[in-house]
Amino acid sequence: MIKQNKNIAKQGLLVAIFLLLGMAILTVGCGKKEAPEEGKAAVVAEKKESGHEGKDHKEEQGIVTLSQEMQKSSGIEIKPVAMEEAAVPLTATAVIEMNMDRTAKISPRVTGKAVKILVSQGDRVKAGEALTYIDSVELDQIWSDYRKAQGKVALARRNLQREETLFQKKISPEKDVLKSRQELEEAEADINFAKERFRLVGVDVEQFAATKGDGNRPLVPVASPVGGIVIEKTVTQGEVVSPEKTLFMVADLSTLWVVIDVYEKDMSRLKVGTGVKVSVTAFPDKAFKGKISYIADVVDVKTRTEKTRVTIDNTSGLLKPGMFASVLIEARNIGAERLIAVPEEAVQIEGAARYVFVRVSPDQFKRRDIETGRSLGKSLEVTAGLKEGEAVAVKGAFILKSELKKGELEGDAH
Repeated sequence: MIKQNKNIAKQGLLVAIFLLLGMAILTVGCGKKEAPEEGKAAVVAEKKESGHEGKDHKEEQGIVTLSQEMQKSSGIEIKPVAMEEAAVPLTATAVIEMNMDRTAKISPRVTGKAVKILVSQGDRVKAGEALTYIDSVELDQIWSDYRKAQGKVALARRNLQREETLFQKKISPEKDVLKSRQELEEAEADINFAKERFRLVGVDVEQFAATKGDGNRPLVPVASPVGGIVIEKTVTQGEVVSPEKTLFMVADLSTLWVVIDVYEKDMSRLKVGTGVKVSVTAFPDKAFKGKISYIADVVDVKTRTEKTRVTIDNTSGLLKPGMFASVLIEARNIGAERLIAVPEEAVQIEGAARYVFVRVSPDQFKRRDIETGRSLGKSLEVTAGLKEGEAVAVKGAFILKSELKKGELEGDAH
């Protein structure tokens, strides 16, 4: 009995020990569970604080701080935004054409066979240079008429001398002398006409006579009246040609015409001599300058436009007839518009963005994105992003841009 009681006591002691160990384990486990919760709360708080600081930093982006002394030494100039009247230039599409005042379509002056062709399409020729030679039967006829006229002149002179001698000896009357003198004048007129025919076909009669005496068959040259480029060549070796056929087209391309269709409502803004800027897709970074040289006197009834012609210098040879072009016409101040405009140098470009620097305090400038419209000479129209009265850096904006980029790089480094 006593032994049984001892066993029961022993078992109770073991249960008590196990209970105490279990409570201890539970207590430690609860402590570990609470610690991560406290750490999590601290991390969240830190993140919240960190996020707030990031927001403040973001708000500071785009701000450039520069003392007034530095602004002055850097040449930064400020100008308040104001609505102003501006003569908006006219823009139009156009076609580049040859200057027809310096272009020649060349045909032979006689019918004949092209026996010598001296140039090809694309060759550069000088004024008066022979392009081809024609073997013509007509030249033989002109030579025959010339020789006949020479014979008549010689005969008329001998008759006049004889009649003058007879008149002096009182053998023949004076009327015979007058008649002989008239016949000589007619013969001289015929020979002058024959010489003129030689000139018209481009042949020197003296050279022709010398060549004829050598037994060689003289040829008629077809020469270019202008210097320039052979644009077209339509004759082949041995082809029989006539004055109705154009054999060559030669054009001086050192100046070109830009032909514009200007709407009737805009014609009052234009005049001969108005400056024009021309741009083409082949050379997007180049601007070619010219002046209006002609304004049509007739309106096209279908399009309600008038042809306006611009003469443009092309000594560089970059422009080609047939190119399409965009034209900016510096129109007069008729019908000026009220708008906001800033100098081109005030507008900074970054990818597709356009922005200016607005002064927000004496020592601070803020980047302001804007939307630009039409080009107004040395200014750009601002369609969105600026309000009247705001102070904008119109000079030295590039320095502010450099300072802004420098600040962003330093911020990234930290």
